[in-house]
Amino acid sequence: MKKKIGILVRPNMDQLTINREVSDVITAHHCIPIGIVPTCDEGVMTHDSFQDMMDILALCDGVILQGGCDYYDYDIQTVRYLYEHNIPTLGICLGMQTMGCVFGGTLEQIENDIHHHFVDYVHSITLNQNSKLYSILKKDTIIVNSRHHEQLVHTSLPVVAHACGTIEAIEDPSKKFFIGVQWHPESIDDENSQALFQAFFDSI
Repeated sequence: MKKKIGILVRPNMDQLTINREVSDVITAHHCIPIGIVPTCDEGVMTHDSFQDMMDILALCDGVILQGGCDYYDYDIQTVRYLYEHNIPTLGICLGMQTMGCVFGGTLEQIENDIHHHFVDYVHSITLNQNSKLYSILKKDTIIVNSRHHEQLVHTSLPVVAHACGTIEAIEDPSKKFFIGVQWHPESIDDENSQALFQAFFDSI
């Protein structure tokens, strides 16, 4: 039976969206993407809507927190649920930032806006050798893309990659898979992205 991978949808004006590149990665690994749609008022969840969402999350073998512009109450509640129930979780860009904020982090605006759409490689990052991420990528540095206008600061989760003072990856190695990355691996089809996604799917 195929595994089910949840994707937390993102609001985009009057629409709720899923990044096609993310869903393509899921189907390429012979899994079924499931859109997780929160029912809430201006991002604030009621008890019933929270329970409905948790029922959907309980069906998922793993979850990818895709990128976006802003996070809401349902993002926070989702990360807490995934963490407490040890459901394999990969956070991308805003997904990583949300994971960090759940654990004491904050976001701050980037003065020199790193927002490079449709650019594959922008800068290098340095990995912590004593990390799960390093054991996956097996490299001290890699080159990544970059398209974000805020950065994560002050999280209690282990920071396992950085670039010029910017947190580029966080994780909790005690979990099956709980890793967040600031870049967009779904947009780069290279060995590093392939290894990261493979490790995520292998953890399920």
